Amino acid sequence: MRKKKMIVLDPGHGGQDPGAVANGLVEKYVAWEIAQRVREKLIRVNADVIIVQPSAGNPKSTTQDELYKPPQEANLLQADFYLSIHVNAGGGEGFESFVHPAAKDKRADMIRNRLHSQVMRYLAQYKIKDRGCKYANFAVLRLTEMPAVLLECLFIDNAWDAGLLKNTTFLHGLANEIAYGLILSLELEEG
Repeated sequence: MRKKKMIVLDPGHGGQDPGAVANGLVEKYVAWEIAQRVREKLIRVNADVIIVQPSAGNPKSTTQDELYKPPQEANLLQADFYLSIHVNAGGGEGFESFVHPAAKDKRADMIRNRLHSQVMRYLAQYKIKDRGCKYANFAVLRLTEMPAVLLECLFIDNAWDAGLLKNTTFLHGLANEIAYGLILSLELEEG
């Protein structure tokens, strides 16, 4: 029997750092909800799924805590994979995913491509724009010692996207596809 893989889920922002706020939504709460649902979907597979968010233990955690502590904890845990979940803002629309530029054509890139494709299959039925697979020097991608992906799940400041993020059926489906994308790309087995 293969050893259990450890997956760290990092719901972006928390504590004193709300992330983006618009249309009656707060990014840290939406990201937390998505991460919880992904974790629930992965219970049946042979993996340890840990949510790392400093504000869970310290409601007054700072932006610095939320940015640097999750990758540090994932490294200490020697996780096999790291997924940072966010909601975008800035006047756009749609879904996009990121890996660090140094991960181009490496395992993280391959995992991200499969995960992105799986999520977009679901989002296409809602006419969500595919903003593509991208590369960025984000701290959570740069500081992790394992393959890491960051997802930007729609735009909180876009009325259509925000309406979907308020819909529990939509969030359930989104989490399901993220989890299934992880099962496929990490080759997780039912346990």
